[in-house]
Amino acid sequence: MITLMFGLQRYHHLLILLGFIIATVMATEAMIIAAFPAIESEFGVASVITAWILPTVMLVGAVILLAVGSLGDIIGKRRVILICLLIYGAGVFLGAYAPDMLTLLLSRMLQGVGLAVAPLAYALVAEETPPEWVSTGIGVLAATYGAGSFLGIMTGAFIIEHIGWRACFLVMTPFVIALIISAWFILPKKKGVLKGKIDLAGMALFAASILFGMLALTQMGLAGIRHPFVWICLSISIISLILFLRHEKRVALPLLDIGMIREAPFPAITINAFLVVFSFFILLQVMPYLIASPAGLALAIVYVGILLMPGSLTDMVSGPLAGYIVGKKGVVLPFVFGSVALLVGCGIFFLFPLTPLLVVCIWMIFSAGMSILLTIDNMIAVASAPPGQTATASAFLHTIQSIGGAIGPIVAGAALTIYPGEEAFSVIFLIVLGVTAIILFQSVGIRRHLP
Repeated sequence: MITLMFGLQRYHHLLILLGFIIATVMATEAMIIAAFPAIESEFGVASVITAWILPTVMLVGAVILLAVGSLGDIIGKRRVILICLLIYGAGVFLGAYAPDMLTLLLSRMLQGVGLAVAPLAYALVAEETPPEWVSTGIGVLAATYGAGSFLGIMTGAFIIEHIGWRACFLVMTPFVIALIISAWFILPKKKGVLKGKIDLAGMALFAASILFGMLALTQMGLAGIRHPFVWICLSISIISLILFLRHEKRVALPLLDIGMIREAPFPAITINAFLVVFSFFILLQVMPYLIASPAGLALAIVYVGILLMPGSLTDMVSGPLAGYIVGKKGVVLPFVFGSVALLVGCGIFFLFPLTPLLVVCIWMIFSAGMSILLTIDNMIAVASAPPGQTATASAFLHTIQSIGGAIGPIVAGAALTIYPGEEAFSVIFLIVLGVTAIILFQSVGIRRHLP
């Protein structure tokens, strides 16, 4: 009995720590969202350049997530998480003193390493939690995304309005230091279960594929689709992806286990995760402009936080609720429900006049659907992973999510640059409406993709 109680106490401490780590990373991301128009004005750059503030974090996350997942299985998750937190902390501190856009993007690259903690957190919950509590534990971690976003949006808009956007990074620095100290004492000291080394050549090819694809979208927004640089970047992106996939088939310890992701249910949840995060980050990028710009509601910056807060609350609640429902009813019903929520949340933009209440409703419904779907995707991923590869499987899914999160804001930024005011908003919501329709179509047949 004493051993059981001690084990449960250790599990609770671990879950709380991992939850705080994820919440801190998400709070930093949410804080800076309201500052997009201010940063754009201060540095004198176009909307499609400002749109890189979110994708830079996602780009780094996408590139290193697979490597970090494998590294966690090789040298131990505790060591990797501590390294990631140290690099993330350096990025947060640097962001406060960025003198130009390039330095700010560099700080965001360092902050992108913080995203790599998420798959390791999910893997630790799957490995350290009693089997009957795994779904609940993953649901709790999913809720910390919403909790972090809620706190970040709530405090960030106020700080930006009254102090300035740089203060957001200064406020978060002590929290990161406290997390590093806590992680040193709480994370379990276990060795890795796999042998090998990280596939650096695969990382380089994968990074080139994503980076040049994003550069192509950016240049498309600045100069149009016919510009030669667009097609040069697009060609390099496609060639790099082909070379990456061929390379991964030949190496002894690949960055991406092609065999694993070919098996059900990984193809289905991969497509779903990408589309969900892609559509979410398109709307996340456009919301500050929709709320604060003259073409939208023309409200003060502080209202970005006020109007987005309810959506973060629904995100926070929907993750654990999805975990509970999956444990009782299976994945199909909540999966379809989450897909319908995405479609409805986006579709009502075209049905009613633009008002603060409409923005609140859009963000609440869409956030709920997003949280439900991503929670289920992560549950399926860790449950379907081969023994000893939970971190790798979770990292793969988070990589796909990061790619969607990197491309989404660039698409939104390009639309904001190409189209004037209200027309840009309509184009962006039309794109998201089409994507969410695909998600709903896919969700109806999810049962046949499950193992």
